[in-house]
Amino acid sequence: MFNKLEQFLIKFDNFPNNDVSAIISRILVWSTWLVYIGYLLLSDLPPGLSLLHITSKTLQEIITLSWNFWLVLPIILPHQAAVNNPALEGLFNIVVTWGILFWGFVVDGRNQRFSIITFLIGTAFLTNLFFLPWLGLRQPNPQAPTTPLSFAEKIGESRIFPSVLAVVFVVSLVWGVFARPEYGDLITRWEALLNLLFTDRLAYSFLIDMLVFWLFQSWLVKDDMARRQWHNEKVLWLVRLLPFWGLIIYFWQRPSLAISHPNFPLNN
Repeated sequence: MFNKLEQFLIKFDNFPNNDVSAIISRILVWSTWLVYIGYLLLSDLPPGLSLLHITSKTLQEIITLSWNFWLVLPIILPHQAAVNNPALEGLFNIVVTWGILFWGFVVDGRNQRFSIITFLIGTAFLTNLFFLPWLGLRQPNPQAPTTPLSFAEKIGESRIFPSVLAVVFVVSLVWGVFARPEYGDLITRWEALLNLLFTDRLAYSFLIDMLVFWLFQSWLVKDDMARRQWHNEKVLWLVRLLPFWGLIIYFWQRPSLAISHPNFPLNN
């Protein structure tokens, strides 16, 4: 029975060389996605109300946080911007920035059955509702491109891209710690943040999103290294172990992507 199931999965997903480890990885990704939806969005186990019982207050919280995206409005027009707990605003923008960071793998969308752009945009707005499905749907893709990069791919390959996101991360962190002095000193803010994390479903979801991002942020790195004919075990482990910043360092360190002519493959 198990042999037949394995043969079916291999045939269905067309894994090269009957890569059973890839099957197990894909099962893990989809299982995590189902647990993520069931636990975080639909169940009553986490703090706060589930998606099935969402209130107008929660919707308003989501809208005001979105209006303060990357803190542009609060910094430029502070009197017109909606006021939220600065720690929550900082946390929200860190999660969004982390989701956008995966745009650095946009070239992974080449030769796939689905457009990666849709999933990257979805990841920026709805985090792991879109990020995990991309990991589950994509095919292994270690080949270097054979045609010029698109505008979107050039953005993802730019060294400026991770640098901008690194700055946004730092600004968001500083904002959460020091902005809006009426929210008290560092200890008061920390206590307020902990209270939010364990009473508010939205704040709690940011924490879970960061944890899932951390667990899976290295999954596209091996193929990305192979596309560049480059392997650095230390950098790979840095990506695995260091949340967000490991990926930033990887994008800074990786070699530029060369275009490989189909009749003249790249050589080391």
